[in-house]
Amino acid sequence: MNYNKMMTIALMSVFLLTGCSAKAEAQNTESISSAENSESASAETNAQESETVKKTEVIAAVNSEPSAGWNPITGYGQRYDPILQSTLTKAYGGEITYDLATGYEVSEDGKDWTFTIRDDARYSNGEKVLASDVAFTYEAVRDNSTSLDLNNISSAEAIDDTTVVFHLTEPDYTFLYVTYKVGIVPEAVYDDNYGENPIGSGAFKLVQWEKGQQAVWEYNEYYYGDEPEIKKIVLLFMDDDAAFLAAQKGDVDLVYTNQNLAVQEIDGYHMMNIESIDNYGIIFPTVTDNGETAKDGQPIGNNVTGDVAVRKALSVGLDRESLIQNVFNGYGKPSYSMCDTMPWFNEETALNETNSGLDAALQILENAGWTDTDGDGIREKDGINAEFTLLYTANNANRQAMAMAVAEQAKDLGIVIHPEGAANDDIKTRFYSTPYVFGRGDYTPNEFYLMTATDTIGSGWSNTGYYSNPAVDEYMKKAMTCKTTDEVYEYYKLAQWDGTTGASLIGDAPDCWLVRADHCYFVRDGLDIGNQPIQPHCANGQVVLSNISEWKWN
Repeated sequence: MNYNKMMTIALMSVFLLTGCSAKAEAQNTESISSAENSESASAETNAQESETVKKTEVIAAVNSEPSAGWNPITGYGQRYDPILQSTLTKAYGGEITYDLATGYEVSEDGKDWTFTIRDDARYSNGEKVLASDVAFTYEAVRDNSTSLDLNNISSAEAIDDTTVVFHLTEPDYTFLYVTYKVGIVPEAVYDDNYGENPIGSGAFKLVQWEKGQQAVWEYNEYYYGDEPEIKKIVLLFMDDDAAFLAAQKGDVDLVYTNQNLAVQEIDGYHMMNIESIDNYGIIFPTVTDNGETAKDGQPIGNNVTGDVAVRKALSVGLDRESLIQNVFNGYGKPSYSMCDTMPWFNEETALNETNSGLDAALQILENAGWTDTDGDGIREKDGINAEFTLLYTANNANRQAMAMAVAEQAKDLGIVIHPEGAANDDIKTRFYSTPYVFGRGDYTPNEFYLMTATDTIGSGWSNTGYYSNPAVDEYMKKAMTCKTTDEVYEYYKLAQWDGTTGASLIGDAPDCWLVRADHCYFVRDGLDIGNQPIQPHCANGQVVLSNISEWKWN
């Protein structure tokens, strides 16, 4: 019994013994009740204030942190919105919108791109964002070997504090699609330690980083955009199993997970599977082995996949729906190219009942002379068995499962595939001559260019198959000189298929895209993560934060 209640009983006894009036008793009881209500209201107010603090914070478990730090110049944010830094534009779902930029103009010859930037943008240290910072950042990215190719920029020049001009070596209208990939850094304070202590003009700032453990972001009070309801983000770096256990304990608000764990249920959470252009498929060597080697001595070519008939048979004959169900537990969509769902996708290249299936694939092989003459279940041609090794990243469960499933399905085509796991560094020493399972997809037609242009042969993970088609090159070259995005799209559609040839599965089939995997997240009930756009290929889950300004607790 609490003190107030004890006092109430004592006082009531005194009043009764002394013959106090009923009115006095009622007044006293009313007074005590009021005090108790006041105490209860105070406790409720404190709880509400505590709840308010809690509801402006999100704890998210993601797979990994940027190994080179939070530095756009060394690659941070080039696969997803950097959040800590501003970019000239945004491209959620493939539609280009402005961010730091307020407009742009292109010269008549397509070589000079002039951007105006906001005059109210400030970094998290309060300093103004200048056009010279934009010029500095782009030239620095160009000169650092990242996955983003900016070699077409001959120079970047700040005309004044809010105007920057990019001078290109060759006209390229698709240049617009690199402007959402580069986070801007302040030239005045940039040094070798920037990635450890980044200063940016994005919606959030980094306030703590325990490498391998967590990073803490807080709202940047100088941010020029809409103020988000979420003011603090704690990123926990965990593998899928650890993140799943953290959610079971209720320690996190959002978990990026794989499709195998996504079928589980966690009390207090709901599953959000978000559509993506995260394409999984097979990259083929497209030339035969003629004894040629690359500069590093790596052999080039494969005598089985160097035949377009084998590539096309696999592309039209593999059962995508089965792969979606058995490899991705139903979390995915059929994939036909890296361009699916984007404005530049040529829908004529998608498969349908008339151009796909086992019978169509068998007919392609038969017509090309791949037959099983000895009845051993393996087709052969010119003394070569339809047999090859398929590499996959050893620590990637999805790629392993896909390689195994593809090998099993290929038996029905008379093609023998030997799945083999390897580290990415080992795959890189063999990928000019050995097919491998790969993932790729982004909001830009440049992805298609990188994987199919003759100019990109042997450039990192781009065009490892040594694919070359003059007609495809010409269409993409014309796209670069166009002055409207609609014209760019049309030429990229022709590059995929012009009715006769193209870099698509009904054309040269330089690669075999099979599944667009959904990105799966366990989200705590009550957390609204907004209207998520189609997400690009990204391996760590941070892409979900791109629309953080829309997030809120209900």
